[in-house]
Amino acid sequence: MLEYPTFKSYSRKLLTLTLIFKNDEILLGMKNRGMGKGKWNGFGGKVEPNETIDDAAKREVKEECGLDVISMEKIGIIDFEYVGSKEILEGHIYFCDLFEGDIIESDEMAPIKWFKIKDSPCDTMWIDHKYWFPMILKKIPFKAHFKYLNDDTMIDNTIILSNTVNKTRETWVNVVVKKDNQILICKHKHIDESKYLNNHEQVMTGESIENAALRYLKMHYEITTEEVQKIAVVNIELIDKPYIQEIQFFVVDISKSTNAILTNDYRWFDISNLQAKKLWPDDKFLSTLFMMKPFNAYFLIDNDNVLCSKYNNNE
Repeated sequence: MLEYPTFKSYSRKLLTLTLIFKNDEILLGMKNRGMGKGKWNGFGGKVEPNETIDDAAKREVKEECGLDVISMEKIGIIDFEYVGSKEILEGHIYFCDLFEGDIIESDEMAPIKWFKIKDSPCDTMWIDHKYWFPMILKKIPFKAHFKYLNDDTMIDNTIILSNTVNKTRETWVNVVVKKDNQILICKHKHIDESKYLNNHEQVMTGESIENAALRYLKMHYEITTEEVQKIAVVNIELIDKPYIQEIQFFVVDISKSTNAILTNDYRWFDISNLQAKKLWPDDKFLSTLFMMKPFNAYFLIDNDNVLCSKYNNNE
């Protein structure tokens, strides 16, 4: 479903990062020198020659905050790439909640503080942190790639969960009704406008996708037409669900339709306003859909937060 980047002729530097937890808190240190200076972070560094990655992770925790790791679990591997560099920084990410000793600040990491997880200082951490941190909290193994222009500008990311290949696939449909740059929303009481584009219908056994789209159109809009056009196939993966939703998105363009019959129970919205209302978690989706050119898309989502999104033309 996702293609992971390949790095032929790239060298690699092995790094570790350990995140330490206690109940609903996380221990972070402020980096005072070197890479990541001025950012809050977990504890880690480079793997020394003839040192295992696990041993390096434990050593770095001891050196940077004084604690001894009793047990830890590797959750993720992240490839960090910088534009113009032929070296991949391969980071091995650990979860630790069993440790002993006293916290000791160092010249490299100070201050060191416990934060409530919900109050983590994301604005002063690495940009990529918010994209993979949900998997750490839920202990969902993953592999990721983050491409940086510089330390403060990330230009691409790919995240693949280790259990994706074992997830079942469900086929759903959704139909969008448009007119020029506007989208139609029904006033049905059971539809929450803020969840408009998440209001999918599952394709029934023995039902064609096209017939499911026509059924959706009649059920949700009370529109009768034979003109529906499939524009997108969207795969939505929620990180903690055992299935992937494959949603076939159809579009009915009322401005070009000659036989669509509308009820009075609707209203039109400009798509720019809908994006402001966050009716779809990714700002690019509606504008891409309205171009009326076939495409595929993939979204990895935790709650309402998009952790990874990819678009591919399907012409």
